[in-house]
Amino acid sequence: MASKRTNRAAPPAPDKVGLLGLGLMGRGIATCLLIHGIEVVAYNRSAARRRAAPGQIGGHVDEVVRRRVRTRGQVRGWRARLAVTGEVEALADCPFIIETVAEDLPLKRDLYDRVEAVVPARTVVASNTSSFPVKLLQRGRRRPERFIVMHWAEPAWITPFLEIVPGDKTAPRARRIAEALGRAVGKRPSVARRDVRGFIANRLMYAMMREACHLVESGVADVATVDRSLRNDMGCWAPIAGPFRWMDLTGLPIYADVMEGLFPDLCNRKTLPEMMRKLRDGGANGVVHGRGHYTYTKAQARKWTEAWTDFTYDLQELLAKYDKRVGGL
Repeated sequence: MASKRTNRAAPPAPDKVGLLGLGLMGRGIATCLLIHGIEVVAYNRSAARRRAAPGQIGGHVDEVVRRRVRTRGQVRGWRARLAVTGEVEALADCPFIIETVAEDLPLKRDLYDRVEAVVPARTVVASNTSSFPVKLLQRGRRRPERFIVMHWAEPAWITPFLEIVPGDKTAPRARRIAEALGRAVGKRPSVARRDVRGFIANRLMYAMMREACHLVESGVADVATVDRSLRNDMGCWAPIAGPFRWMDLTGLPIYADVMEGLFPDLCNRKTLPEMMRKLRDGGANGVVHGRGHYTYTKAQARKWTEAWTDFTYDLQELLAKYDKRVGGL
């Protein structure tokens, strides 16, 4: 006799979340949770960062209200919902914890040891890692089934992006709760079917970046020309269609023909491009310090940063408009 399937009801999103780290991504994630009514207990080992975080988060909250993404009533009481601490033990009663510290595996593992020593067995721990596979994070854990990747994008309080990546040992319950939390804070979660380093979006993006560096280093085009081509092509369709939808919309067979001829000529190097090595080793840090692939005055850096922020807000309105027409993804 065939077994009878039971449809489990989707679990509610947790109303209290612990946060490990108050760097750029940590503050953004905290903002997103707070403006959607979720209580946040945020840990950071740096006293200076703990002091600065509430004001920085407050600036994001004010901007969200000013841009009419959320109303003043919807965000009311956010400060009362935020607790900042220098003790991991303060997160003990959080049913869900998000780790947002640097891509430093020993640092992450040390924090996981400390967290697992104080939280109950059913607490879910999600990492905002952008590259480590879940199996590395689960190794040596008391309860590996509680660990999952929850990959956010900057600015975390605006973008709809969220990737959820369970490992082979991740419990289905952990995945369902992570999805519920993502939807509760306005995300459109993409759930990977299996654990793979870099997940979905980063694997696509870094393949593109590798080819971009190859085009410059091989003398095909300069940096500005590569940027211009991508912006004027992919930038015009990616917000409404992913690669597979785009092939459907614009004549699928021709893509198969081009793949056969082009793939052998694409860059497939497994080492860091020389142009990236020189920039990194030379201390280039992009707009933060005025030097990257381009050079920036303070005014230019501010202009680009403000334009990027404005564009991100404007794009959400555009996405919402066309999602209503085609149903979104």
